[in-house]
Amino acid sequence: MKRIEAFFQFGKLEPVVEAVEKAGVGGLTVFYARGRGPAERKKIHTSRGTKLEEQRYNLIDCIVTMVDDDQVENVIDAIKKNANSTSKGIITISDVSNFVKI
Repeated sequence: MKRIEAFFQFGKLEPVVEAVEKAGVGGLTVFYARGRGPAERKKIHTSRGTKLEEQRYNLIDCIVTMVDDDQVENVIDAIKKNANSTSKGIITISDVSNFVKI
């Protein structure tokens, strides 16, 4: 079993979730986060609109799911095709040796 975490451009969550579900994922966790990386950060007005500064962090969408080993490639393909993050997002895949449902 594998744990897949994907961090990608804010606003792409719904297409990614729909594609992952079509790929056979039964459950996932979604959350919104802020982070820094190679993506350009937006400029914002500060000091009553007289000064333009770069935001410290970008908004990003994130999903986490666990899948059987034979589903990994399909899920990753679904995320990559629908996140459209132009290489500014990341996907991590980790081995899950055991889990407990509560």
